[in-house]
Amino acid sequence: MATLTHASTDHSSEASWLTAYTNFIAKAEFTRFGWAVSALAIQGCVLSPALLLSMFYFGGGDWQFLVSMLCFLLVLVPVLSAMPVKYIFPAFATSLVLHLFMIAIDLL
Repeated sequence: MATLTHASTDHSSEASWLTAYTNFIAKAEFTRFGWAVSALAIQGCVLSPALLLSMFYFGGGDWQFLVSMLCFLLVLVPVLSAMPVKYIFPAFATSLVLHLFMIAIDLL
């Protein structure tokens, strides 16, 4: 008679992207000030001026300026309210995607 064995379901070695992101956020909390300053610097010194220049040269709408300012506030509010990094990263990622999308709209 054959012995019945159960397959091992140990998935601890396989980290999903969500687990990796959660671990990264936990480690990044120690340097929250650096991440916050970097997000604001990239937002205010790279993304917003690039969008404004593309709007000026290629003709953008007023709605793009409004969305740009709201995206800047989307990043600024979690930073100034001293929220954890888990709120700063998604806000910055959303702002980055929207800015790049609007720049692509202007260029095309």
